[in-house]
Amino acid sequence: MSELLEQSTSRRAFVQQMALSAGALMVSGAWQFAFASDERALLDGVRDACARLAPLGWRRMLLDVTGGGLDIAAGDLAEQLARPLRIDRRHPGFGDFSARGTRGIEAGAPDRSLLYHAFASPTVVAGRGGAALRGFPTLAEIEAVENYVYGVRPPTLESLRARASGKPLAIVVFALQYRNTPNSVHGRHAELCFSRTGIARIGTVGPLYNARTRSFEAGDPERPFEFRVVPQRFAAYVAMQARGEEENFGPQDRLEGDEKLSFWVPLHKLFNGRECIAGRDIALEVSRDLRNDSLAQFHRWLDLNGYQNNWRGEHLEQFPFLIRNERIASFSSRPDFGTGIIEPRPAPLANVAEYQGRRLSYPVDPAFSGDPANLAFSSAQVLPGAPTESPAYMYDTAQETQRPAPEYLNLRHRVLPGDSVENLNLRPDMMEVIRAGDYQAQHHVDYVGDGWVEARCGGLEAEIPTRIPAYAVVAPPDFFPKVSQRDLMNWWKRDVPVPVRDALWAIPPLTLSQTRIAANVTLPINFSINDTTVTALVTHPAEGGGPVQAPNGPLPEELTGLPDTSPGLFDPGWDTSQGIVFSDPDTPLQKFLAGYGLGAPFVEDAKLCAAYGNYWPGVSPDATRTFQPGKTLGGILYPWPSIAPLTDEEIGIVPSAGGRYMPWDGVRGPTVRTVNGRRMAAYPDARRVDYLDTPGTLTAALTSRVGFDEYTARVMAMSRVYWSLGIHDPEIERKHRGSIDPDTKLPDGHEKAMIEIMRLKSAWAVRSFLPVAARDAGLVAAERAAGARLEGPRRYRFEVFRWGEQTTDPQDMRVVLVEMRETAEVYVGGDTVLIRRNEGPWKRDTSIPTS
Repeated sequence: MSELLEQSTSRRAFVQQMALSAGALMVSGAWQFAFASDERALLDGVRDACARLAPLGWRRMLLDVTGGGLDIAAGDLAEQLARPLRIDRRHPGFGDFSARGTRGIEAGAPDRSLLYHAFASPTVVAGRGGAALRGFPTLAEIEAVENYVYGVRPPTLESLRARASGKPLAIVVFALQYRNTPNSVHGRHAELCFSRTGIARIGTVGPLYNARTRSFEAGDPERPFEFRVVPQRFAAYVAMQARGEEENFGPQDRLEGDEKLSFWVPLHKLFNGRECIAGRDIALEVSRDLRNDSLAQFHRWLDLNGYQNNWRGEHLEQFPFLIRNERIASFSSRPDFGTGIIEPRPAPLANVAEYQGRRLSYPVDPAFSGDPANLAFSSAQVLPGAPTESPAYMYDTAQETQRPAPEYLNLRHRVLPGDSVENLNLRPDMMEVIRAGDYQAQHHVDYVGDGWVEARCGGLEAEIPTRIPAYAVVAPPDFFPKVSQRDLMNWWKRDVPVPVRDALWAIPPLTLSQTRIAANVTLPINFSINDTTVTALVTHPAEGGGPVQAPNGPLPEELTGLPDTSPGLFDPGWDTSQGIVFSDPDTPLQKFLAGYGLGAPFVEDAKLCAAYGNYWPGVSPDATRTFQPGKTLGGILYPWPSIAPLTDEEIGIVPSAGGRYMPWDGVRGPTVRTVNGRRMAAYPDARRVDYLDTPGTLTAALTSRVGFDEYTARVMAMSRVYWSLGIHDPEIERKHRGSIDPDTKLPDGHEKAMIEIMRLKSAWAVRSFLPVAARDAGLVAAERAAGARLEGPRRYRFEVFRWGEQTTDPQDMRVVLVEMRETAEVYVGGDTVLIRRNEGPWKRDTSIPTS
């Protein structure tokens, strides 16, 4: 903790001097930096940072890396940084420093600047002998070195035009992050990576920057029920517009057709003063505008569809119908953070909405709530065209459904005369009251949102008038910060056996950066519906060549802020949602990102999305096993299979260390009881569990410990269980190959196979799931009986059952009793499964393909 909170006198002096010399002012929500006439040189900021870090092990370490060639404590620091060096990349932390880098500072090239790599790379934490460095750079110090890289030999505007070779130039804002191999754009060496989409995350307490890992902490071990806000950094660049060039600037994970799309590519960073661009005195103003208009969109939707509505017109421009700027996030004023850091405002994850001094509510129209198709469990579902006749597991796989307003809203808190509230969850006739409607439901809000970050550049606007803003997302918390969506995508593509891959999820587990989609075109900044590369990751031009270099220091487990770590799916929409533009019958459907499509508030979305599980493969909690397997969607019984199961500890069936129950959502999972001689699973009723009634119980204390290897091991273990139960995906595919869809008259075998696979998997519920040790008594007995040993680093025990009748517990309306018709106990380790059904003999199963 001392590394995180280190506040030496020299460091305070450095950041205070940086802030004072920059003259940072907040003007209408924008940071404007106006340097005084006696402005400090960029080198002075670098010198101050080096002077602070040198005695903390950095001078010795950099001398060692360069064979004595770079002394950051020397008086001639500029000369030290400019001279050619012999760099030992075997030194811990420098293995993936670009092979083309030969200097401490390479003008205009952060990836080839040794000092920048040392400051910005989380792999640089120790000397050659393993002795830990005793301090680490702040974000402001990293920024000081970064600015010096671009300003040590400032380019002329003419030279930037020459680099662009006639391509259009603009002042473009990017979210940015220095990434190690293999998470960089090209995956060959460490690179400064850029996207025009940046993602910050809400939380209940303020941010904590971990200087050792060069990242923000998402949680607080001392306060397991709190979430730290996670800021995101943005910066302005002169950029060129170019067609995709994988070997040049990217994009990362190129898609077919990218060579025909236009990407904005950063050429040169913009900052204040005379050292940015030769012959110019740059005055940079970076502003942000963030908004959450979920409630406004919902009330517009009520009018549009002819439902009862109590708020419209000018009211919808007021808080909390429209939540803006400081209520969501601001540019951080913390000197240690430097400039351009969007920092969300801490707040509870769900808040009672008030307006004009009273509770804010909306009318529950029976024309809406009386239609079962408009309800998900006991929540309002604003999702046009949802299936209503039978489970259609492949519905919306094309992701073409509009989200015109928050997809889910809570309608179980009835506002009574006098502003008192009745909690409908406590009424036996709750569903009848909801369907009857004609009451006022309490609105709730959170402080997620989306918007833009834009830059104006005095001294350049006449020559480069075009300004391109970044799309800024302030998203919900990440319950699996150590599991990257891109890692999951690449694992699925490369490592999952081919016969298992297609049916593992309903659709591929792509990242948001793999989604060619426009930013929110409803925002007043006028994002273009045709600008579909806003989430792509790129890097500087001509930085992609060279050998693949392996990192040789600790890689960060938590990569946040850029779209490759975020799911690219919008059902569920954990980070953002989607809107659709129908411009012309002859024009292909066009989509855009839209934060207002998430549930209102987020926790309503969290419950429903988690209860449906990882059927849509976003890295988020799979709570299918917390609630009864036969869930209700659109008025029909709609079970979902478990894909990435949470453990008994993570859903509160068993206590955590110390005897405390710590379910991720505050809801303890099922128990087993005998009723009238029948074995029954007793579940919390998904219809009556309301996350708004349990404030402060959500926690990522357990799920945040889950790393990528553990997460994917769970996915494959669950798949092996299904195979051991006889659900063999390729056999089902072959059964349906060549079948004809009666509606389209076209072959639709894969879709029919997927529907059957999902149905067969959903017929089995996971009652218990937990890791076991190699010498666990139950496992040893099963191995002895089956004559087989489990191998591999992880072993799991499952208890699954084929479920039957579901009834409300006559003693507790909040509990659903589910008949356990057939049971199976399963141990999984490596490629081997040990299974016994209905207390029968143990058998070994190796049916699942391994390649």
